[in-house]
Amino acid sequence: MKKNVGPADRYIRTLIGVSFLLQIFVLKPGAIGTILFLALGLAVLYSAYSGYCWAYDLLKVSTCKESCAAEVDTE
Repeated sequence: MKKNVGPADRYIRTLIGVSFLLQIFVLKPGAIGTILFLALGLAVLYSAYSGYCWAYDLLKVSTCKESCAAEVDTE
């Protein structure tokens, strides 16, 4: 899978994903809110982990520099 999320973007996505998950404990939403925060948090954390964002792919955006592309070629 090609990478289109750079290191700074991955760090920010990790923080956002963790904050979505923490909202479950802070806000104590109902069942639908818990499922929503859980899905959003895990989706953002997965994109940070994998280095791939489907929305960036649709928009033809990449925050990944040449060093990220070199990592993908060696795998």
